[in-house]
Amino acid sequence: MTSIHTNHGAMAALATLRSISGSLDRTQQQISSGMRVATAADNAAYWSIATTMRSDRAAMSAVADSIGLGSAILDVTYAGMDNIREEMTTIRNLIITAKALPLAKTDGFSNWTDFQPDAVYDNTQVAKVDAEIYQHWKQINSIVESASFSGVNLLKNEKSEPVLPGAKTDFTIGYANGQIQTLSLNAKDVVMVNYNRTNDNMWNHVGAENIGYLDGFLWSANIIFPLTYVDAGGEVKRNENIYTLRNSEVRIAFENLDRDYYYGHLIGQMDERIQAVTDGMSVVGAAQKRMALQDAFNKGLMDTLAKGIGRLVDADMNEVSIRLKALETQQQLSVQALNLANNAPQTILSLFR
Repeated sequence: MTSIHTNHGAMAALATLRSISGSLDRTQQQISSGMRVATAADNAAYWSIATTMRSDRAAMSAVADSIGLGSAILDVTYAGMDNIREEMTTIRNLIITAKALPLAKTDGFSNWTDFQPDAVYDNTQVAKVDAEIYQHWKQINSIVESASFSGVNLLKNEKSEPVLPGAKTDFTIGYANGQIQTLSLNAKDVVMVNYNRTNDNMWNHVGAENIGYLDGFLWSANIIFPLTYVDAGGEVKRNENIYTLRNSEVRIAFENLDRDYYYGHLIGQMDERIQAVTDGMSVVGAAQKRMALQDAFNKGLMDTLAKGIGRLVDADMNEVSIRLKALETQQQLSVQALNLANNAPQTILSLFR
């Protein structure tokens, strides 16, 4: 049937053209965005899954940054502890040297806790060794104070920080099921100086739980360890005593003690402290290893998620380019068909000529 009111052929051609144009628009959008599922309207299920996976991957990216920060803190802590261990070993060796020297004369001003300069002692061979030891203590103190990264210093515990031995530092190492995963490092394993303690205890004795590796007494010489001490008011103060060995020499002479015996104990306690620092370094090293493993796993997981998201929503550009060419051809044919359909009613005029 041919009608001058309704052009059925043109309507069919126009419907086809609209369909092809819609497909062409979607294909061009995929080419420009590189995604076949860009919005929920494209595929609600895939879009929802991909959006959740993107959120998880963003959290993992933040975790990767946290791991990098934590690793840097641990690296600085380990380097500081290693340098302190070397300095303490040097001090131990200097004490061994002093042990072989003659008993040093002193001004006898005090029993064994005098912090004042001693001109008599300063001229002895032991004093020369003592002066070198003092420089190494100063270096250790400098390391403790400067072993900081991004404002975090694990080698000292400030008065405002939690009390040892319960204090700990948590490092973010992962994210799973909406939960942050952490790695805890006990402060007692790394703290050299605890400014939060209230007494000076002897190393490895009852009540010494809250002291750092370089706090407390060396009991054999009954002297304060040369970095800090607790004053009568319970405040931790920096020890300004320039002598380490003089006080031992005073006591040995005052009480007629066995010098070899006391120096042997002093050396033994230095060995204990060195071993304690070494053990602490092992703990830090284990934490470094765990952080490195977790970092590698986290990065691998991020790559896996990226691949999974891509499989769900990314467009296959080879396929899309071929489809685009085909749709462009179909569009051209549809336009020609529409033109033919629009021209068909013109044949009716021939009937009236």
